[in-house]
Amino acid sequence: MGSQSLVLLALGVFIPFFTLQAATLRDRIVGGREAKPHSRPYMASIQFQGKNICGGALVRRIWVISAAHCFENLRPESVQVVLGAHSLTAQEPSQQNFTVQVSVSHPDYNMETGENDIHLLKLNKAALVNNFVRKISLPKQGEDVTPGSKCSIAGWGDTSDFETKARALMETNTEVINRASCNSSWRGAISQRMLCATSPDTVARGFCSGDSGAPLVCKKHAVGVVSFSGFRCANPRFPDVYTRVSEFTSWMEDVMMNF
Repeated sequence: MGSQSLVLLALGVFIPFFTLQAATLRDRIVGGREAKPHSRPYMASIQFQGKNICGGALVRRIWVISAAHCFENLRPESVQVVLGAHSLTAQEPSQQNFTVQVSVSHPDYNMETGENDIHLLKLNKAALVNNFVRKISLPKQGEDVTPGSKCSIAGWGDTSDFETKARALMETNTEVINRASCNSSWRGAISQRMLCATSPDTVARGFCSGDSGAPLVCKKHAVGVVSFSGFRCANPRFPDVYTRVSEFTSWMEDVMMNF
C-alpha cells in the first residue's frame, strides 16, 4: 500500500517509485506460512473502506505505529483499525474495531527518499488488552540491531506476485544485514534511520513494499516498520528496507504525551 515516490536508484534508472505500484506496493508476505492464530496480538490491520491497506502494531493501548507513506492523501476519518484479528474475512469475536482520532506522520518524512517513514495513529478509544490484543515493546532510543539477527514480519496481504489472497495472517522469517552491504544494492539510499533485511536462506522470503507499516520483530521488540523494497518481491539483490524504530522512540513518546 502507499504511493511513495522513492526513486529506484538500485536499478540505475530514475523511475519514480509510484510508477512501480503494481509490482512493489501491493501488500503481501512472500515465502511465508499462516501464523498461529493470535500469536501476534499486537498486529493491527489498517483499513480503508473495509479493506486492509497497511499493517501496524499496537504500542500503547490507544496508539498504533505504522508507515507514513500509507497515509499520503488519506483523511484520518476515512481510516479504520482492526485489532485482535486472525482472518479478516471471518466474523471473529476477538476483533476490536476503531476509528482514528489523531493521525501523525513524522514531520521530516520524505516521500522521495523514504526517509523518516513512520506514523502514529491515536485510536478513538483504548484497546481492551486480553489474550488476543496486546502491546508490543519498543527498542530504546538509538539502539541498533546486530547484523545477522533473526527476525520476522507478518501481514494480511497477497502471498505471491499473482495476487493470491491470504486466508489469514501470514508470517515469514528474515535476517537483518549490515547497512554497508545494503547500500551496495541501493546505491547509497540507505541511511542510519533505516534497517535492511533479507531471506535467511535460498527461499525468497519477505514483503513486496507492502504489508507497509507492519513491524519487523526481533526478540519481541518492534525494531522496524516496513517501508520499501525492490521491483520484485523478496528479491535478494535488493534487500527489504525498514524504518529503524529506535531512531524515533523519543519523537513517538513526545507525540503520545501531547495528543
